[in-house]
Amino acid sequence: SVQDALGLGAATVDTAYTGIKAAIEVVDEIKAMVVTARGEGVDRAKIQTEIDQLQDQLSGIAESAVISGADNWLSVDSSAAGYNAVKTVVSSFTRSNGAVTIQTIDIDTAGMKLYDAGAGAGEVGILDGMRDATGAIAGAGTFSIAALDISALTNSTADLATLESYILGADAALSEMTDAATDLGSVKSRIDLQKDFVKSLMDAIDRGVGQLVDADMNEESTKLQALQ
Repeated sequence: SVQDALGLGAATVDTAYTGIKAAIEVVDEIKAMVVTARGEGVDRAKIQTEIDQLQDQLSGIAESAVISGADNWLSVDSSAAGYNAVKTVVSSFTRSNGAVTIQTIDIDTAGMKLYDAGAGAGEVGILDGMRDATGAIAGAGTFSIAALDISALTNSTADLATLESYILGADAALSEMTDAATDLGSVKSRIDLQKDFVKSLMDAIDRGVGQLVDADMNEESTKLQALQ
């Protein structure tokens, strides 16, 4: 049962990790397009058409990064009843003097979510969180990576400053997603190590039980020959 729980946990982490990696590539493309739009003489409306497609792709990635029977870690609703950002994976089972103990691995997914349907001030994801002129998610933010729009921007000083803030925002989102991917990779390594340990422990217990209950075939064969 512990092996099954670890296997499901590993699959869930790997699914989220794959989604984060794919989202990083898409946001990097969005950033490159906004950088291109920073120059003069470009058709920002046409560039926005491509950005729209990439934004839809990001939403699709976050929604599909889940396996049956597990929670979606990238697209959440933190205002939902019973929501808990800390996910638990069973890591071991021990019985000592009749007392049973279950150990777990806790995974904090608060910094990994890309979208959050919650309406609270802190209920935001990396991609739908509103960002300010420095690119950071803030209460006074005016744009998000999931919904930024450059189609109506001109070459005015104010609009060029807005483009600069979009670039900073995309860069900050890339950094945040890279950190999330690093955390997921660390968790995945820990679960894999625990899976190997549980398998080795089961083999060791089997050998120990075998010493107590398995027949010595050489000895039994000799006895049989003597009786015959």
